[in-house]
Amino acid sequence: MKTIRLYISVLFFSIISGLLYANIRPSIFDKLGYEEVVDVSMTLDLDALSADWRNDEKHPATLSYKNAAGELETWNIKVKLRGKFRRMHCNTTPPLKIYFDKEDLKMADLAKHNDFKLVNYCLEDKIVAKELLVKEYLTYKMYNTLTPESFRVQLLKITYKDTKSNRRLKQLGFLIEDTAQLRKRIEANKYDKAQENGGPIPFAIAQMQTMSVFQYMIGNADWHWTMEKNIKFVERNGKVLGIPYDFDFAAVVDAPYAIPNVNYGLTDLSERIYLGIQEDISTIAPVLATFEAKKEAILKLVKDTKLLNSAARKEILEYLESFYVDLSVETLTGSTRIASYVPVELHDD
Repeated sequence: MKTIRLYISVLFFSIISGLLYANIRPSIFDKLGYEEVVDVSMTLDLDALSADWRNDEKHPATLSYKNAAGELETWNIKVKLRGKFRRMHCNTTPPLKIYFDKEDLKMADLAKHNDFKLVNYCLEDKIVAKELLVKEYLTYKMYNTLTPESFRVQLLKITYKDTKSNRRLKQLGFLIEDTAQLRKRIEANKYDKAQENGGPIPFAIAQMQTMSVFQYMIGNADWHWTMEKNIKFVERNGKVLGIPYDFDFAAVVDAPYAIPNVNYGLTDLSERIYLGIQEDISTIAPVLATFEAKKEAILKLVKDTKLLNSAARKEILEYLESFYVDLSVETLTGSTRIASYVPVELHDD
């Protein structure tokens, strides 16, 4: 009997220890975050990958980088094309999703979070492409400044090595945090909209307001909460949170391929429109106060981004300042045009 009790005690301790250890284990994303920009090499068959633009096949590749201790790490990974719009319109390297092997991560004492979106160049003009990529990366960082309930990003200086021709291509890119890791970090769970059976979604109002005002601030009309367009829903304590992503159609990014969202009658990309839940605007004042309190931190983030030239930083700063000039409940209310929405797809990544 004592043996059985001892066995149960040891088993219980092992399970609890394992759970605690799982909670503190860093991920491969965390390991890559020791510098603002990390040099990595990715070796793969670029032609085979590009030829697969109609499918979702995973292709073998290797990823190498020097870690914080200066030691070279090489990982066997798989990559596949992602998105609809970008995979058809990106003329250089296509947008990718990267998959690490979970067993390899486990052997390295890392968390199991293993799949990441990689945002890379989408234009042949490398100067313009780099600027747009940094602007979108900066937009994620601005939202990180406002709330931890946001996707983290990591800049990479990537050297692509083609296995067939040995040609090399160097460019910037950035990884977007694994959604499962985001959920774990903010102590949230997966959310299935179907469970509401057509009823109202129990949103965390202040969080949704923060997200909606941020989209308004950056001039992004390429999202929609009712259609879950460019927004990931998660659930925490019975409330639903919306985590935004994909900002390349925002005015602060100002991509040459971005167009005004005619679904709302917009005629210029710089025009702002509030697309949050109209019924909640009357309670939005505390959220607007948070934006006021974070103003200097957001502007400083832009000013300190030396990967952008001074002209690009000035344009972003002027656009953000225009948001703060007339930030009020009345302004947001006057900009809503939800009733006129007609779903016409711009793009969907």
